Amino acid sequence: MRNYAVHLICHLLVLLAGLAGGIATGLWWFEGNVAAGWLALLALVVALGVLALQTSYLRRERAPSRPRGSRDSRARRTLPEPGTR
Repeated sequence: MRNYAVHLICHLLVLLAGLAGGIATGLWWFEGNVAAGWLALLALVVALGVLALQTSYLRRERAPSRPRGSRDSRARRTLPEPGTR
């Protein structure tokens, strides 16, 4: 459940960065405010950084169920020798 909370917090942070970036882009596009253009670029970088951190955190937290490259236990089963039980 902790991973789900991290996921929701990251969504909230990306949403806030997107809102700030959208407002800043509007100010840059329609008003010609140069500082707002840099703020929009910074908001984009922050949003991408949060998504990268979320991905790396959730991959690190997820425990592998079996080692990579190993086959399923059913694949290793063999038939009994004829005449034995």
